[in-house]
Amino acid sequence: MNENIDCVAEHLPQGANLIVAFASLEGDMVDQHFGSAQGFFVYDVTADAATLIASKKFAREAKDGNEDKLKPKLQWLVGSDVVYCGSIGGSATRQLVSLGITPKKVTGGPDVDELIEELQTQLDGEPEFWLANVMKQKQKQTAGASRFDDADDEDWG
Repeated sequence: MNENIDCVAEHLPQGANLIVAFASLEGDMVDQHFGSAQGFFVYDVTADAATLIASKKFAREAKDGNEDKLKPKLQWLVGSDVVYCGSIGGSATRQLVSLGITPKKVTGGPDVDELIEELQTQLDGEPEFWLANVMKQKQKQTAGASRFDDADDEDWG
Protein backbone atom coordinates (compact mmCIF):
# COMPACT_ATOMS: atom_id res chain seq x y z
CA MET A 1 0.00 0.00 0.00
CA ASN A 2 1.30 3.42 -0.94
CA GLU A 3 0.54 6.81 0.57
CA ASN A 4 2.86 8.77 -1.74
CA ILE A 5 0.78 8.67 -4.90
CA ASP A 6 -0.87 11.52 -6.78
CA CYS A 7 -4.16 9.70 -7.30
CA VAL A 8 -5.79 6.34 -6.67
CA ALA A 9 -5.83 5.57 -10.42
CA GLU A 10 -2.01 5.37 -10.37
CA HIS A 11 -2.09 2.54 -7.88
CA LEU A 12 -4.93 0.35 -9.13
CA PRO A 13 -4.10 -3.32 -9.38
CA GLN A 14 -4.45 -5.02 -12.78
CA GLY A 15 -8.08 -5.99 -13.27
CA ALA A 16 -9.25 -3.92 -10.31
CA ASN A 17 -12.80 -4.57 -9.21
CA LEU A 18 -14.92 -2.15 -7.20
CA ILE A 19 -12.67 0.63 -5.86
CA VAL A 20 -14.14 2.04 -2.65
CA ALA A 21 -12.82 4.96 -0.59
CA PHE A 22 -13.77 5.66 3.02
CA ALA A 23 -13.45 9.09 4.67
CA SER A 24 -11.89 8.03 7.95
CA LEU A 25 -9.42 9.39 10.45
CA GLU A 26 -7.97 6.00 11.43
CA GLY A 27 -9.36 3.69 8.74
CA ASP A 28 -11.68 1.76 11.03
CA MET A 29 -14.92 3.74 10.68
CA VAL A 30 -16.47 6.37 8.41
CA ASP A 31 -16.18 9.36 10.72
CA GLN A 32 -15.30 12.28 8.44
CA HIS A 33 -17.16 14.98 6.48
CA PHE A 34 -15.90 14.82 2.89
CA GLY A 35 -14.65 18.41 2.63
CA SER A 36 -12.83 18.39 5.96
CA ALA A 37 -11.74 14.73 5.89
CA GLN A 38 -8.29 14.16 7.31
CA GLY A 39 -7.93 10.75 5.73
CA PHE A 40 -9.16 8.39 3.05
CA PHE A 41 -8.63 4.63 2.90
CA VAL A 42 -9.19 2.92 -0.46
CA TYR A 43 -10.01 -0.75 -1.02
CA ASP A 44 -10.28 -3.03 -4.03
CA VAL A 45 -13.47 -4.97 -3.22
CA THR A 46 -14.77 -8.23 -4.72
CA ALA A 47 -17.52 -10.55 -3.51
CA ASP A 48 -14.80 -12.64 -1.83
CA ALA A 49 -12.10 -10.23 -0.70
CA ALA A 50 -11.21 -6.65 0.13
CA THR A 51 -7.67 -5.35 -0.16
CA LEU A 52 -6.46 -2.00 1.13
CA ILE A 53 -4.63 -0.47 -1.84
CA ALA A 54 -4.03 3.14 -0.80
CA SER A 55 -4.53 5.67 1.97
CA LYS A 56 -3.82 9.35 2.34
CA LYS A 57 -3.80 11.84 5.19
CA PHE A 58 -4.87 15.44 4.64
CA ALA A 59 -4.38 18.52 6.81
CA ARG A 60 -7.11 19.46 9.24
CA GLU A 61 -9.60 21.76 7.49
CA ALA A 62 -12.45 23.89 8.78
CA LYS A 63 -15.98 23.22 7.57
CA ASP A 64 -16.11 26.68 6.04
CA GLY A 65 -17.40 26.18 2.51
CA ASN A 66 -13.96 26.92 1.02
CA GLU A 67 -14.00 25.11 -2.35
CA ASP A 68 -10.19 25.09 -2.71
CA LYS A 69 -9.81 22.49 0.03
CA LEU A 70 -11.79 20.02 -2.11
CA LYS A 71 -9.35 20.02 -5.03
CA PRO A 72 -6.56 17.90 -3.49
CA LYS A 73 -9.08 15.33 -2.22
CA LEU A 74 -10.93 15.16 -5.53
CA GLN A 75 -7.66 14.84 -7.46
CA TRP A 76 -6.39 12.10 -5.16
CA LEU A 77 -9.64 10.08 -5.36
CA VAL A 78 -9.61 9.86 -9.19
CA GLY A 79 -9.87 6.16 -10.00
CA SER A 80 -12.27 5.39 -7.16
CA ASP A 81 -15.78 4.17 -7.93
CA VAL A 82 -17.46 4.98 -4.60
CA VAL A 83 -16.59 7.19 -1.63
CA TYR A 84 -18.30 6.80 1.74
CA CYS A 85 -18.38 9.82 4.04
CA GLY A 86 -20.25 11.04 7.12
CA SER A 87 -21.64 14.04 5.24
CA ILE A 88 -20.99 15.91 2.04
CA GLY A 89 -22.01 19.20 0.48
CA GLY A 90 -23.74 19.68 -2.86
CA SER A 91 -20.69 21.09 -4.63
CA ALA A 92 -18.48 18.17 -3.58
CA THR A 93 -21.21 15.73 -4.60
CA ARG A 94 -21.44 17.27 -8.08
CA GLN A 95 -17.67 17.29 -8.51
CA LEU A 96 -17.34 13.64 -7.46
CA VAL A 97 -20.12 12.59 -9.83
CA SER A 98 -18.42 14.49 -12.67
CA LEU A 99 -15.30 12.38 -11.99
CA GLY A 100 -17.34 9.17 -12.18
CA ILE A 101 -17.25 8.64 -8.40
CA THR A 102 -20.46 7.83 -6.52
CA PRO A 103 -20.66 9.54 -3.10
CA LYS A 104 -22.43 7.62 -0.32
CA LYS A 105 -23.40 9.45 2.86
CA VAL A 106 -23.59 7.26 5.96
CA THR A 107 -24.44 8.30 9.50
CA GLY A 108 -23.49 7.02 12.91
CA GLY A 109 -19.85 6.28 12.08
CA PRO A 110 -20.33 2.79 10.66
CA ASP A 111 -17.38 0.39 10.66
CA VAL A 112 -15.50 0.15 7.38
CA ASP A 113 -15.47 -3.65 7.74
CA GLU A 114 -19.27 -3.74 8.02
CA LEU A 115 -19.72 -1.53 4.95
CA ILE A 116 -17.33 -3.75 2.99
CA GLU A 117 -19.29 -6.84 4.07
CA GLU A 118 -22.54 -5.21 2.89
CA LEU A 119 -20.94 -4.43 -0.48
CA GLN A 120 -19.60 -7.98 -0.78
CA THR A 121 -23.05 -9.43 -0.05
CA GLN A 122 -24.52 -7.27 -2.81
CA LEU A 123 -21.72 -8.11 -5.25
CA ASP A 124 -22.38 -11.80 -4.59
CA GLY A 125 -26.14 -11.46 -5.09
CA GLU A 126 -28.54 -8.70 -6.05
CA PRO A 127 -26.86 -5.28 -5.86
CA GLU A 128 -28.92 -2.24 -4.92
CA PHE A 129 -29.80 0.07 -7.82
CA TRP A 130 -26.93 2.52 -7.19
CA LEU A 131 -24.34 -0.26 -6.99
CA ALA A 132 -25.70 -1.98 -10.10
CA ASN A 133 -25.24 1.34 -11.94
CA VAL A 134 -21.65 1.69 -10.69
CA MET A 135 -20.85 -1.83 -11.88
CA LYS A 136 -22.47 -1.17 -15.31
CA GLN A 137 -20.30 1.94 -15.72
CA LYS A 138 -17.18 -0.06 -14.82
CA GLN A 139 -18.08 -2.72 -17.39
CA LYS A 140 -18.56 -0.05 -20.08
CA GLN A 141 -15.18 1.49 -19.25
CA THR A 142 -13.46 -1.89 -19.29
CA ALA A 143 -15.12 -2.88 -22.58
CA GLY A 144 -14.13 0.46 -24.11
CA ALA A 145 -10.55 0.08 -22.95
CA SER A 146 -10.27 -3.45 -24.31
CA ARG A 147 -11.71 -2.36 -27.68
CA PHE A 148 -9.00 0.30 -27.92
CA ASP A 149 -6.37 -2.23 -26.89
CA ASP A 150 -7.62 -4.64 -29.59
CA ALA A 151 -7.53 -1.89 -32.23
CA ASP A 152 -4.04 -0.93 -31.11
CA ASP A 153 -2.92 -4.56 -31.56
CA GLU A 154 -4.21 -4.72 -35.16
CA ASP A 155 -1.79 -4.13 -37.99
CA TRP A 156 -2.86 -0.90 -39.69
CA GLY A 157 0.14 -0.85 -42.00
